[in-house]
Amino acid sequence: MGRRPVPAPARPVDDDPAAPRFTRVVAVLVGLENYRKPKSGDALPSVAYAHSDADAVSEAVLEIFKNLPASDVEIEVMTDADASLVAVQDHLAYTIRNLSADDLFIFYYAGHGFHGAGGNRLSTYDTNRLNIADTTLSMRDALLEPLSQSACEQGLIFIDACAEHFRDVVQSRDVIGNLDPHEVDEFLDSGWYLGAFLSCSPGEKSYPSNALGHGIWTHFLLEALAGRAPDALARDRWLTGESLQNYLRQEVPRYITREMSMRATQTPQAILSASNSFRIHYVPQPPVIPADAALAGIRLKNNSEYLEGTETGAIRSLDGFSRGYHKVPDRLSESADGWCNRLLADTVAEELETLYQNARDALGLKRKDLRKEADTLDAPAFRYIVETGQNPEDPSEFYITRRLELRQGWAAHREALDELFTDEFQRLVVEFDSMEDSFDALVDRLEDIGEASGGDVEDDDRDQRVTYSRDGASFTFDLKKRRLEIAFGRKSALDLVDAAQRFQLGVGRSSPMLTAPTRRSRSADDEA
Repeated sequence: MGRRPVPAPARPVDDDPAAPRFTRVVAVLVGLENYRKPKSGDALPSVAYAHSDADAVSEAVLEIFKNLPASDVEIEVMTDADASLVAVQDHLAYTIRNLSADDLFIFYYAGHGFHGAGGNRLSTYDTNRLNIADTTLSMRDALLEPLSQSACEQGLIFIDACAEHFRDVVQSRDVIGNLDPHEVDEFLDSGWYLGAFLSCSPGEKSYPSNALGHGIWTHFLLEALAGRAPDALARDRWLTGESLQNYLRQEVPRYITREMSMRATQTPQAILSASNSFRIHYVPQPPVIPADAALAGIRLKNNSEYLEGTETGAIRSLDGFSRGYHKVPDRLSESADGWCNRLLADTVAEELETLYQNARDALGLKRKDLRKEADTLDAPAFRYIVETGQNPEDPSEFYITRRLELRQGWAAHREALDELFTDEFQRLVVEFDSMEDSFDALVDRLEDIGEASGGDVEDDDRDQRVTYSRDGASFTFDLKKRRLEIAFGRKSALDLVDAAQRFQLGVGRSSPMLTAPTRRSRSADDEA
């Protein structure tokens, strides 16, 4: 294999990190999600999220190199039928042949990749499991060898693939295994820079995530490329080949351990030439954003909001408890919970009746305007719910939880509501269907807010709870129960609502108790 003599790879200008380091960026991105069904037999197994992976990498490349003229950032995304063997071979050959010394070449692949049939190979849309040698792409012949012979001095290769699903459907004398990194090693002794990043190690799978909507490895690659992963950066805030390698090897296994239900391992690999100091992308220090604006960047799809207060006490102190007859429970059970409900039934009934009469007087309501049930009082301006039972944290105690949901137009009755509800509530609760951030990403985001704006962060990964507190206010995100608890110390009910509305929260919709983020706070977050 002949090698062309080339000078050392170009290095970025340190005086201005944002200055363009390449005259041109050329990217070929392949996402094979579905394969052609042959005349006989089945198609290769589909690859989840391969299309969205390739599209997202395209967007990331455009964002990274947005300071270059648009005409100097060339991206070709090839998916499914457009990614036949001939099409990929021809496009790679043409693209690589026309690269210059000051170009950066990027190749990304999501699909079935394997080692067999004489080397590392990538499947294409028309790969035939009965003839893999002639219907798959040779990385050596189509990619590595042409690159080493081209004028290009800087190349990045990203492969999100494994042979696991491929091995079971092919008919070949070759031993099919995951991509062999040693083949890439042959191309690392020349003066040009090559960084090859593989999603897993031999014998492992490359996993997708429904929660992320991407391959797990590709998701973290995107986080690093987008500058959203401080741990992926070197001290000078450059994303380098080495820092990216270390980040992927840390975060991918960590995510699988914490977030996936199966017992599995996935260990990314990287094969890097030169001194491992190749600089891919400079990420400037984000501007300091006020905590309330930063909190608006935590996006929730909220479905309900209410004030909540919880009272606990000894079961033996309840009026219906007979010391000579009843026994204090020492464990949690359905029967003990039901018994607590019965003991507290009269207390709840009296409380709701008193509130019913007071609401009629304070709000000037008629009987038909109010609906009272065993645990609920509905009025035009509010809904009040009382829940009781055995305290889950102490079987010898009862609990009473009171919830107040304010309805549209409640502000017109503020004075009356102030009379009805005082300080029985400790928190404002926002229940949500989903959150954009994973638990780890949320903790990282809150820690960043703490560093920029002050405050403390406490997290419990076992219970998936994290709290950000500052100046007497606390925001507790409970991802298991899908609720956000907001507290401001001892305040009256409506003061709690006022305090929450002064913060810009990343809720998906406004409500009578919360305001949705303004465009200004959203854009501020996006800039960060």
